[in-house]
Amino acid sequence: MSISDLPRHARELSRIPIIPLWGQLIVPLQGDITDAQAAQLCSDVLADIQRTGAKGMVVDISGLWLVDSHLCAVLARLAGSARLMGTRTVLCGMGADVALTLQSMGIQLDGVETALGLEEGLSLLGIRAVGARTAESEREEAQRLADEMLGLDVPPAPRTSVA
Repeated sequence: MSISDLPRHARELSRIPIIPLWGQLIVPLQGDITDAQAAQLCSDVLADIQRTGAKGMVVDISGLWLVDSHLCAVLARLAGSARLMGTRTVLCGMGADVALTLQSMGIQLDGVETALGLEEGLSLLGIRAVGARTAESEREEAQRLADEMLGLDVPPAPRTSVA
């Protein structure tokens, strides 16, 4: 039985979510993606890009059970089509075993940026939490604490907020 043979409400449940967030799209892939779901995903994502004008898209594959050559080809096609529409694509969540498999199979994901996780993927697209801690702010905080422990006169730490 294929997805197209399912009742409409069951087909809707099998759709992959596309989450619009601050002018970007987040596409979390989980489990086992069928060929029909992959084809529907491409159609849905490109329609959402056209509808929202998204400038970036993060495709998170950390929840996939299997990444085969067909799915990689679909993701490469999706990224290429999105790029033609003015949308950057970042692929995140790739495990070591998937990376080694893709490399050994010679599969290229041309034009697709990669990141280890979703936060880094969003960062590549210019999305950062206000008040997020950077390596520099971590060093400054450590220095402030060390100075305080040594009894040096230390100005209070600046307050930050998360938006």
